[in-house]
Amino acid sequence: MIMVGNDMGLYIAVMVLTLAIGGGAQWYVTTMLHKYQKIPCSFNITGAQMARKMSIDKGISNVGVLSGGPSQDFFDPRSNSVTLDPDAYHTTSITAVATAVHEMGHATQHAEGYGMMKFRSALVPVVSLCSNAWIIIFMIGLFAGAAGGAFIKLAIIMFAATLLFQLVTLPVEFDASRRGLTYLKASGMNGAELAGASNVLRACALTYVAAALTSLLQLIYMVLSTRSED
Repeated sequence: MIMVGNDMGLYIAVMVLTLAIGGGAQWYVTTMLHKYQKIPCSFNITGAQMARKMSIDKGISNVGVLSGGPSQDFFDPRSNSVTLDPDAYHTTSITAVATAVHEMGHATQHAEGYGMMKFRSALVPVVSLCSNAWIIIFMIGLFAGAAGGAFIKLAIIMFAATLLFQLVTLPVEFDASRRGLTYLKASGMNGAELAGASNVLRACALTYVAAALTSLLQLIYMVLSTRSED
């Protein structure tokens, strides 16, 4: 968080809210993941096996399922592959199975041409530029004197683009979880395990919500602070 204006009270309030939201979300995610990593799924298959099973059942068996590093759980549309971290890939826990079907949910989105995923992908080049450049332009604005206002406004617009990307990501993530949970239910997962899988995916989704909310708070602060200097 960079301080733009002289309103120290607003700055401190935003900082406290940001830390509280981020810290709370991380605590909840860690708690849920660890809790359900200790509970084996009655399907008795690993996350990797579950991902492959779902891909076959959904008619998209060309999706690769790879083992990544710690906390590397993602779908890559460029290679049409799902990567799972070692725990999710090798173990039979509820966390592993829930993670696998969520990432395979993204693979089904890609296969079906899900609109929000296509929109999100279209934003990637713009966001890649903005997320790396806005802070540089912002700093130039701070030290450019009277001419700095235009740079700061441009930086705010670029930061807003990154927030838009985060907001578009939310329905993509929620839909992937919905697809995964629907598949687990259709596969015969019992109610208690399904509730556990739902808790895991809800906790993971919370990280995206928290990130978007903290970015929104930062954007509001930047805009208000800039106006206070006009």
